[in-house]
Amino acid sequence: MAQAGAARKGVIIVDDDVVNRLGMAAVLSASDQVRLVADLDHDQAMTVTDLWHDADVVLVDAADHRREHDQFPGVAVVEHIRRHGPSRLTVIAVTGHFFDDAVRRRMREARADFFYHRADMADPDRLREAVLRPEAARRKMPGPFDPEAQFRHGVSDHSRVNQAVEFALENALEERLAERAEPRSRRWLRLRAEFNRVARLTPITGDGRLPDRRQDEPSLPQISRFIAWATKVKEPTPGQD
Repeated sequence: MAQAGAARKGVIIVDDDVVNRLGMAAVLSASDQVRLVADLDHDQAMTVTDLWHDADVVLVDAADHRREHDQFPGVAVVEHIRRHGPSRLTVIAVTGHFFDDAVRRRMREARADFFYHRADMADPDRLREAVLRPEAARRKMPGPFDPEAQFRHGVSDHSRVNQAVEFALENALEERLAERAEPRSRRWLRLRAEFNRVARLTPITGDGRLPDRRQDEPSLPQISRFIAWATKVKEPTPGQD
């Protein structure tokens, strides 16, 4: 039971799955230590600004495999919260793709505070613990599950994955790379340079090695592989879930 007069924690839930969202809302609303501020889908969350100041904790689902382009809409939501919300706000990323290094890296760049597997949030006690005592729960943002996977895409500590994804979406790179019209033209050379001024990728060959010759920008195939890695939900390997 909450102590008399104790402030309740304001919580916002962001999830495109209605069942998940309403289930978490029902569990948390049953606690007298929690005040449910709102439950939103990703698109709704991107339209609000002042609402974040009414909350202490935000639970953000990371992925939505139904999206055509960037299947990690929770990343943009966390960045939106960091732009408009108070610095004291605790942001908890939730995902069924716990071992996906792309979402781990992107949520770290977005400055999420904690990172939970979807299965943890299905347990009422763990859900309440994550919201009410996040530090005690000890689920801070993890490092890469497979560091080699990042290296094979040219991602280093200096890379800016979220900015690279934003650039790719704004310039429709996924569609243009699929067509690959005149790949040796000067406009592609310019685009490679512009992309990597943002992304800061290390040039890597298709088999995951450094090129034999000096190369300042990633190739078009590498950029294509990187976009797929950074924006698409991957199937977990056996034993991960």
